[in-house]
Amino acid sequence: MTSQREQRKAQMAAAAARRAEPEARPAGRTAIRSKPVRITLDLSPELYRQLTQWADAAAVELDVPRVALADAVRAMIRVTTENPGEVMDRLRRDREQ
Repeated sequence: MTSQREQRKAQMAAAAARRAEPEARPAGRTAIRSKPVRITLDLSPELYRQLTQWADAAAVELDVPRVALADAVRAMIRVTTENPGEVMDRLRRDREQ
C-alpha cells in the first residue's frame, strides 16, 4: 500500500515527464491549483505601521468596521499586476539603496 505522499510524488514525476515530451504544454498550465497559497511576509515596524494606518483609513472610507490586512494586501497585489510600472520603479530604487 503506497502512502499519499508517494502517490503525489509519482504524479508530479509523471507530470514533469509529460512536460518533457515534444509539443508539451508549459509548466504551470497543466493543473489548476484548488487550494490557496500561503505566504509569509516580514515587515519592518515602520512599514507595518504604515500598512495598518492605511487599512484603518480604508475602513473609514469604505464605512466598514475594519479592513483585514490580508484583504488590503490582496487588493494591492491586484492593482500591482494591473499597473506594474510604478512597482518596478520602486523595486529598482529599493535595490539601489
